[in-house]
Amino acid sequence: MENDELRALITEAQDGSVRAFEILVSSHLSQVRRFARAFARSDADADDLAQEALVKVYKSLRSFRFQSAFKTWLYALVRNVFIDAARSRVGRERSLEEPLPVDHSRVPSSAEPADEGLARAEVRQRMWYALRELPTEFRTAVVLFDVEGHTYDEVAAIEGVPVGTVKSRLSRGRTLLRTLLAGERMPDSPSRGGAEGTSDSAVSSHVRGSEK
Repeated sequence: MENDELRALITEAQDGSVRAFEILVSSHLSQVRRFARAFARSDADADDLAQEALVKVYKSLRSFRFQSAFKTWLYALVRNVFIDAARSRVGRERSLEEPLPVDHSRVPSSAEPADEGLARAEVRQRMWYALRELPTEFRTAVVLFDVEGHTYDEVAAIEGVPVGTVKSRLSRGRTLLRTLLAGERMPDSPSRGGAEGTSDSAVSSHVRGSEK
């Protein structure tokens, strides 16, 4: 979408056009929902959380002053909604958390045996469960960069931190993610060195692959 077209659409949505707003966010819906999965206990909760975030975006749209990219502003707002929701659950019993259900609606192709399809679904389930266990600042960095494919600069703008901080959070988040996926106890200090045998690039590829 060209800048002039995007600006006109934003202005129209700010004036109250629901249709303009729907067009404006349509290309971000799947990413917002996927982002929500890192903060929700189930797919249904992720849908609710994504909807809550988009309602917040709609209500806050008039505060957008074109001082940053719309995409950056949108993800920063969505991120804050997700973090607030996560904080509101602090203190609840972990036993109440539900694992992400296996996607039984997916029909394995002839090129993928049923047991292989189930194995891939289990890997996705474990990956998202592990992501939800990360501290929020590491979780958002890993999801925005490794899952959503944002650049370092974009993640830094969304989170309001320097690029160096983003890189540090990614490194520490991936280290903790390796620990969780290996079934080890998460270290008390996130600054401890990474687990042996898996590189940051491997973790990044594994995270991206969990959505395929």
